[in-house]
Amino acid sequence: MIINKWWRHDPHERYWLEITNREDIGTNLLAPQTNDRGEEYWSYTLVREVRPGDLVLHWDKNHGPGVVGYSHVRGEAFASTIVWQSRGTYGRQRGASGPEPAWEAPLGGYRELERPVTQARLREIESTIRALRDYLTEAVVGPLYFPFALSEKRPLRTAQGYLTKLPRTVVEALPELRELRQTAVSEPHEPEVPDLSPASLPKQRSPTGYGRQKDVQRRRAVERYAMDLVLSHYRSHGYEVQDVGAHSPWDVTARKNGAEVHIEVKGSTVTREVIDLTEGEVRHAEGIPTCLVVIDQIELGDDLRCHGGRWRSWSDWSPSRGELVATAYRYPLPAGGQEGRPPV
Repeated sequence: MIINKWWRHDPHERYWLEITNREDIGTNLLAPQTNDRGEEYWSYTLVREVRPGDLVLHWDKNHGPGVVGYSHVRGEAFASTIVWQSRGTYGRQRGASGPEPAWEAPLGGYRELERPVTQARLREIESTIRALRDYLTEAVVGPLYFPFALSEKRPLRTAQGYLTKLPRTVVEALPELRELRQTAVSEPHEPEVPDLSPASLPKQRSPTGYGRQKDVQRRRAVERYAMDLVLSHYRSHGYEVQDVGAHSPWDVTARKNGAEVHIEVKGSTVTREVIDLTEGEVRHAEGIPTCLVVIDQIELGDDLRCHGGRWRSWSDWSPSRGELVATAYRYPLPAGGQEGRPPV
């Protein structure tokens, strides 16, 4: 089956919606390769299209119903097997099958949402979701694989299927999913979360060198402000403090009465539910007790002066590898590259 990969040119389109009644949500994506009639079905075939680092939201039919959590894709989809029974009338008559060919994609880092996005909540913003669908319908040639069925006769409900493509604009319309939006950003520097609201859809941005330089200056000002706050806080409580971030995989060393504390500091102008970590920061926190301090909601003026901010801290912090989501790659260059300017 040929899938209309309308999202492939937009790196922000990393969201999917699994619609399920399974009890082991977040383990994997798993769907038969064909439906009850032996035909390929778009909602099953979509499992082949997910990529490592994509985010899968889970719609639980048993509880809510609604979106109860999310996972990230840990590897490429592969051929597998499944024992299942369709929920449709034909499937109930047919009975459970033996092992049959399936598509499977591994998931990891399952997290429950603090505020599930219920069907009732989505119906509250049905007009917005309808407008987003209509915009995409005009902008995209071919099927959208949209996650919700919308009609004039019935209120919003999920599409008839297993896996659907969840447009980024729908995620942007729900404040409850801020954590996902921040997780999916490929380069979440200042400004950290791009404007993907419906009103911004037709607009095209033209980044300039000046804009990039301005962002670097803003980011450094925020980072320096957060560091100075932490240094001052520990110093006021009798610690001898040292800024070691330039040469160590943590930011601050604080010593008092023979004890030493390693501190990782993150600063942000927005409300942060997700932070960026380097491999060095992760490995250090895995091996040595570390305190994580996050100061977000920092106010930054045009003159790059900062003030305010909300403090949160985690003592004895160690990040779980299963919850880390890849947002960048380090790629070893292959041999044989041609020296000099490319031929034209």
